[in-house]
Amino acid sequence: MPFYTANNVDLTLNGTGYYVSNVSLSSSANINPVKKIGSILSDEYISDGSVNGSLSFSYFLTGEDPIKDLMISDSPVSGNFCGLYFDSGYLNQYSLSFDANQPVSVSVGFSFFGKVSGSFAKRSSSLGDIETLNMSDFRFSETGVVNGEKILSLNYSYNSSVQPYYSIQETGENPLPSRIEILSKTVSMEASTNDYSINMPSTGLRCKASMSMKNSSGVEKETYEVSGIMNSNSSQVAVGDMLTKNLSVTQANLAIESPVVSQITPSSGATGSHVILSGSNLSNVENVNLKGYDLAFDTPTGATGFGVAIPTGIPTGSVFGGPIEVRTKGGLGISTGTFVVS
Repeated sequence: MPFYTANNVDLTLNGTGYYVSNVSLSSSANINPVKKIGSILSDEYISDGSVNGSLSFSYFLTGEDPIKDLMISDSPVSGNFCGLYFDSGYLNQYSLSFDANQPVSVSVGFSFFGKVSGSFAKRSSSLGDIETLNMSDFRFSETGVVNGEKILSLNYSYNSSVQPYYSIQETGENPLPSRIEILSKTVSMEASTNDYSINMPSTGLRCKASMSMKNSSGVEKETYEVSGIMNSNSSQVAVGDMLTKNLSVTQANLAIESPVVSQITPSSGATGSHVILSGSNLSNVENVNLKGYDLAFDTPTGATGFGVAIPTGIPTGSVFGGPIEVRTKGGLGISTGTFVVS
């Protein structure tokens, strides 16, 4: 199993360069013996899937982070470092940590499929004069804001499971997956503060928490958000020390809001009709259906609305109608109004 590691080097991911404080890459294949009929010996070994690899690295946050967007888009990446090239990579871990009076650091992990090419040759680098971001503030919706100076520590993390699927192969060559699914996505945020004046939601209640990052000029450059369940909320104090509040918020739908379909225009129509769905949080749509029948997109999706076409073959008549369901990366939204196929 090839394994490579380096410290303080440049890494390129989808054309964007990063100075990484550490990076490691490994790849392997599942090799099984091929046995002939009538023989207990094997004279050939083949792989039963593609080459599987992992890539992990850490870097300081210096501005808007394109890797953060991969939590939602599920897009594959390709890149290189120290003369090694890889592709078909999918984000499976992203974590950000902050401690008082320290720059913000990010650690990420990718699963990739396919061979690593090139020759490893370490090329040391440095961050240079680029400034790193620092914590600006931490806030809860409708409850208050904690200034960055009162945040003792803060962690944000994303985790997912990358599942490859392979078509049946007739040769022993290493195939690439026919499709990839990103499963079991969760995001969470944990914080510790000495601001005891802020009112935080009780454990088990829904809440929205966000944290902002700024540069030395006080300009906000990046924001992270979790909209989920408060699963831990505690306070502690020791003799001679200050009161500390600790909290944890977890969300299972990528820190984006569930879709809302507030209007269907028109509210009835024949097969082939063009229908506009309006509302909010309607980006990254995965599926739209009416009583189990998929509706095809006929205009691009957007955050506030998009168009669909009523398919042929769907039942008609006043008895066939109901709310339209929209599923996005943020969950399932059911329209407040109904549509009837006439």
